[in-house]
Amino acid sequence: MTRTTIDFGIDLGTTNSAIAVLRGTVTDIVKNNEDQDITPSAVYLDKRGQSQTGVRAKNRLLDEKAEDDVYVEFKRRMGTAHEYRFKCAGRMMKPEDLSAEILKELRGNVQQRLGEDLQSAVITVPAAFEQKQCAASKLAAEQAGLLQCPLVQEPVAAALAYGFQAELTKAYWLIYDFGGGTFDAAVMKAEDGIITVVNHGGDNYLGGSDIDWAIMEQIVLPELQCNYNLPDLSRDNKKWRTALARIKWAVEVAKIQLSRREAVYLEDCRIKDADGEEIELDFKLTRDVLIRVAEPIIVRSIDICSRVLKEKSLSPAAIERVILVGGPTLANYFRDILSSRLGIPLDFSVDPMTVVARGAAVFAGTQRREGASVPNATAGQYQIDLKYKPVGADEDPTIRGTVSSASEDSVAGFTIEFVNEHTHWRSGKISLKENGGFKTNLLAEKGCKNTFAIKLLDGTGRSQAIVPDNLSYTIGLAISEQPIIHSIAVALANNETEVFFKKGEPLPAKAKRIMRSSHAVKKGSGEHILNVPVVEGEVELADRNRLVGKLIISGTQVRRDVPAGSEVEVTLHMDASRILTAKAYIPILDEEFEAKIDPNTASPDPINMQREYEAEIERLEGLRETADQAEDGKATEALDEVDGGNTIEAIESLLRTAGADPDAAHMAEKQLLDIKIRLDRAENALRWPALVAEAIQKLEELDKLNDEHGTPESKLKADSLRVQVEEIIEQKRAEPLRRKIEQAMDASRQILFEQDGFWLGFFNHLQEIREALNDQVTADRLINQGSQFIERGNIQGLRNVVGQLLSLVPQEEAEAIQRGYQSGLLK
Repeated sequence: MTRTTIDFGIDLGTTNSAIAVLRGTVTDIVKNNEDQDITPSAVYLDKRGQSQTGVRAKNRLLDEKAEDDVYVEFKRRMGTAHEYRFKCAGRMMKPEDLSAEILKELRGNVQQRLGEDLQSAVITVPAAFEQKQCAASKLAAEQAGLLQCPLVQEPVAAALAYGFQAELTKAYWLIYDFGGGTFDAAVMKAEDGIITVVNHGGDNYLGGSDIDWAIMEQIVLPELQCNYNLPDLSRDNKKWRTALARIKWAVEVAKIQLSRREAVYLEDCRIKDADGEEIELDFKLTRDVLIRVAEPIIVRSIDICSRVLKEKSLSPAAIERVILVGGPTLANYFRDILSSRLGIPLDFSVDPMTVVARGAAVFAGTQRREGASVPNATAGQYQIDLKYKPVGADEDPTIRGTVSSASEDSVAGFTIEFVNEHTHWRSGKISLKENGGFKTNLLAEKGCKNTFAIKLLDGTGRSQAIVPDNLSYTIGLAISEQPIIHSIAVALANNETEVFFKKGEPLPAKAKRIMRSSHAVKKGSGEHILNVPVVEGEVELADRNRLVGKLIISGTQVRRDVPAGSEVEVTLHMDASRILTAKAYIPILDEEFEAKIDPNTASPDPINMQREYEAEIERLEGLRETADQAEDGKATEALDEVDGGNTIEAIESLLRTAGADPDAAHMAEKQLLDIKIRLDRAENALRWPALVAEAIQKLEELDKLNDEHGTPESKLKADSLRVQVEEIIEQKRAEPLRRKIEQAMDASRQILFEQDGFWLGFFNHLQEIREALNDQVTADRLINQGSQFIERGNIQGLRNVVGQLLSLVPQEEAEAIQRGYQSGLLK
């Protein structure tokens, strides 16, 4: 019997991975060669280039000869251009290459344990994963030989593991997923047999590994430097990479042991000191010290949970339970902190280490096998294309389909019948339409996987071979469409965004927008490009969001020049696995261009980040001074959030380490972006009263110009602008209000430009500053020409002269003229 649904789910984790299979209404973990449920996400390459994965690879960290050829925690670097160097093998591998090795190992476990050649599996990703990370995960699965690999968000998988066969009334759950390297918090609603994602928050650089590093940097390393010959032993010193890997391995083991003991010593922790002498570290860790170091990190995750609830106006009392996911949540101290601070009952009845893999298997049972992973009918057989949901709340699910012949034979007079192999219920013979189509309802039983044999009979009643010859359906809790986690937009030339998909909208999604080019693209020129950046995030300013990728159209790709202002039709499509494609159609060329969004981006430049950080600190100090003078409590509160706690210390520490540790570089980049956004909010809070006053003033000035010189069209535009401004002021949105101020000023200029007196006054002003103009000979010629145009009444000619004279004005003077012209002409 051929599987008609995928059924296998893989939790591809930062520290550990696991694979599960759905058997009817229960999930089973497929154990590895060590008879364990989980496989460490570790890869080792020997000198021949042969790989070892899992426990065997992780144990190599203790082997002095092999430790430079073992890598772990590469999931955090998915979607980056980072490469791992395997010294003995002389090979470089990307994070997705290493992830592919883990997936191959899990495929091998299925072959060994179940005798199946695994070709399709659902892969889990953190909900907080960005586009590039999802694309890299998909690539890893393809490299591992998986022909079909839908992605599912880890909180969704966890919820399915709990609710698949549960008898539920309406309930809200909070999924708390604290893994080895990432954190997700998701509010889920279970109702009427469907799970829906209500809201989500997360951090791709928050997990158990951060607790390990905190223990190392705050407790272990300072003590070791005092007691041993280990100068400059720090995370940002590459020469200590091997020693740090060993110490971190021992710290991780000790951390796990402290969940059951009051104190432990670092085990098997031998390193070489600065003189090359081997030393065995004798270091004691206590649970009290662990809690002191871990609690601030756990609190960061709790703050995310609180924000996720607050954004949907949900109180802790509205949440039925917190579902715990991830190895760190096994520790009692961890659960005590969560329970006391969240005030919501904790549920860990399903193993937090395997719950995501089990839920992924449940989701896999809802996914029909497609494409190359499905066998095709051969000569003499018939192919059936089925349309139905393999999992749902209905006892009588609807099924549609079409039957066709591999030899293109007619199906006239054929009938089809479905037989429940468990209950022996039969659908009765259903006549096929001329095109082979049919529609019927099945009858399923609760508490088991219902397998229906498919019987195809020709016009004479003879049985015919059909592929596939069965289908399965299970009554159970299913997920509604997975949501878009972060809004997706196209960045515009003025640093605004055009949003295509909003956070929370269902997947898959497709949207089209018509825009215009801001500049010309010359045929054959590699220097002239049309750049369409795609960004991910919720901020109105484009550069405050994460860049997903760029659709770039070069002059070398076009058959003719593309003038500025040309129409560009941009289409974005995001599939159910959150994989994004972008296309641009340019009507003037009648040609479509598709984006190649590279999932691998280089690590941020530590030097540039340091400069940006120093600029933001200077901005912080300036805003602090302004807030104090204005006695603005809200702005002061916003600024306190930036430099409160250990935010500044944390980013400074990350910046020091960024040159040697790509993870630290990406964490620093994320935190720096967060500081910029928070300072923007504080700045907006400080400027808001002045911004509102400016908007009102500009509208009044526009009204005055309209009273004197306006047309019905310009007055109607001003009225519409006033309504929009009033709405934005009510919503207290600073960036849109700034744009409306600019639009009001543009509208005023448009009215002025139609007045002859404006150009006469502008020309006279340029005459007054003629000595400051660059190129006096040209200036004299243009001024003489302008005077002649005035005598002849040629205002259009005068406009051209004014434009040419402006190009001769020094930059600072030009900016002053523009400011002066605006204020002067509005009097």
